[in-house]
Amino acid sequence: MDLKAGSTIQLCLADEVMYNVMVKEMATGLWSRLEILYMMKSLSNKMYLKKQLYELHMNEGTAMLEHLNFFKLLTVDVKIDEEDKTLILLSLLTELYDHIVTTIFYGMEALIL
Repeated sequence: MDLKAGSTIQLCLADEVMYNVMVKEMATGLWSRLEILYMMKSLSNKMYLKKQLYELHMNEGTAMLEHLNFFKLLTVDVKIDEEDKTLILLSLLTELYDHIVTTIFYGMEALIL
């Protein structure tokens, strides 16, 4: 069961992440290493998440729910007020959503994510 769990985790990892954890064989060791690398609230992790947030853009064909989930993940530990989060999110959408963005900008009293 541990081998299946470890294999499942490894299959979900990007190549650059896998490189950092490939020495771990057991699922618990693998998970612990991932927590140390990516869940700690270190300055480098915060800066990495902010960099991903500022470089984020929605690609054509990406599902809106997938884009929203990734955006929420990136903004969990970032201190940005709701209005700014909403503005950032709206500016990241593809041109397909331009008419909705315009309607939201000019038809709302307040922006809440």
